[in-house]
Amino acid sequence: MGRSGEFMRLKKMALQLMLLMIVFCGRANVHFAPIFNEGAVLQCELPVNVWGTSDPGATVTVLFAGQKKNAVSDECGKWQVILDPMPASAVPCKMVVHSSIGNQLSEINNVVVGEVWLASGQSNIVVPLRNSDGGAARLEKTVPEIRFIKVPQQTGLPPAPLSAAQLSWKTFAPPENQQIAAVAFFFAEYLLTNIAKPVGIIQSSYGGTPCHAWMSLESIEKAPSVRYMAEELRKGLSASRTDSEWKQQITDYSTYWRTFVEWEKNPQGDRPVDPGAVSMDNPFWSQSPSVLYDNMIKPLIPYTARGVIWYQGETGASKPDEYRVLFPALITAWRDAWDRPDWPFLFVQLATYDSKNGDFVGQRAVQALVRDTVPHTGMALAIDCGEKADIHPRAKQPVGERLARLALKQVYGMNMASRGPMYQTLEKDGSSVRVKFKYSEKTLKTSGGNPSVPGFELAGADGVFHPALAEIISENEVRVICNKVKAPLVLRYAWANWLDPPVTLQNSAGLPAEPFFVPLGL
Repeated sequence: MGRSGEFMRLKKMALQLMLLMIVFCGRANVHFAPIFNEGAVLQCELPVNVWGTSDPGATVTVLFAGQKKNAVSDECGKWQVILDPMPASAVPCKMVVHSSIGNQLSEINNVVVGEVWLASGQSNIVVPLRNSDGGAARLEKTVPEIRFIKVPQQTGLPPAPLSAAQLSWKTFAPPENQQIAAVAFFFAEYLLTNIAKPVGIIQSSYGGTPCHAWMSLESIEKAPSVRYMAEELRKGLSASRTDSEWKQQITDYSTYWRTFVEWEKNPQGDRPVDPGAVSMDNPFWSQSPSVLYDNMIKPLIPYTARGVIWYQGETGASKPDEYRVLFPALITAWRDAWDRPDWPFLFVQLATYDSKNGDFVGQRAVQALVRDTVPHTGMALAIDCGEKADIHPRAKQPVGERLARLALKQVYGMNMASRGPMYQTLEKDGSSVRVKFKYSEKTLKTSGGNPSVPGFELAGADGVFHPALAEIISENEVRVICNKVKAPLVLRYAWANWLDPPVTLQNSAGLPAEPFFVPLGL
């Protein structure tokens, strides 16, 4: 072979090698976003956002269930397509993305179409099934129609990216089902029973966290009364501390607190030295503004989901006035981020608990106000589910099912009782008061069948409340009277952090009556 032929042979080999390298590297350069992985549940009957990364400028094609959607990657290599609305289907399908550069391909298998809900909040939507009544029996089951993601609890700014392994979709089956929150599971189980579609839960929750940790800094800054929170964090982000120093601050305080709790039980020796509480300028603290939003919510945007279930508020109960600003702002901010102005947002009103510091009464009132003033929201009651000495009551099934009832009624349009009795009007008759309720369904009743109804209190001109005798007198009325209050001026029901005896008033569907506080004659 002459020199010219040898040159051409080497040139051809080099070209082939270069093409192989392009294809090899290309196959690593086109990806779905990490939340799209094997076993994913896509939302039915809505346009579905699908996105990922590839080489900049590539024409990307997504194929799924007979659909073919194209997009061009931007200068950063990001692409997004929108699938047309699809009917629910439990038949596993493959979703493929193809890039025009290097004939790249990426695919995920076992994808189904059903109802997707984001489950978020603090510890009561972290508590797993094993710590709930009825949970142990569920953990023995395999329910292939229920799938879930448990977003890792992560802090730190800027946030570390989450991988597909960290956001892996799991089928409800041992042992993975140990990870899903009890409230989220009972919600999914009740939905599945009533709509017979696959249910996907994206669980992003973190114990002991406040509302502002789940909000973007921009959404906090829009509200003047809480803007100081964002300003504190921005100071921390501009400080000269290292990540290790921020983390050490949290470790030091956590160690001190555990030591102090033990010392307080048996105060011998020197009192532990308080290093100072962690403040909201620390970007690694789970209670700092936006830390959880950036780490645990932002990576999920804009994954298409039917709605949100939210169980949070215990941490904010010390400042209900701030929560009154923050909570509706969070709902608006999430709806804006997902571009879903009418996104259903269903939440849990706080259960009873003998809190020494928190104003659970005021917090419940704020939550009811948000339900009544923010469109497309719903509030599930837990007033009858609390435990005096445990802020994490085991009665999670009623809570999950009440959230599901709200969804079935408000979102899916089913004819189903979803709210408990709620004060409507009252009529004063001398020293007694007749209270009329709406949402009594067929009739009012007590959970134990006792004709007397605990939880009502009356006060006169002195403002001192006394327990009152109450009885159901019709399908939607209760008569209330108290011998110690001859001229009642104010009536309240279930108006305490902890209620003893527990409240029992409910409607025929077993849903508890809402707390209320009403001046008589108004």
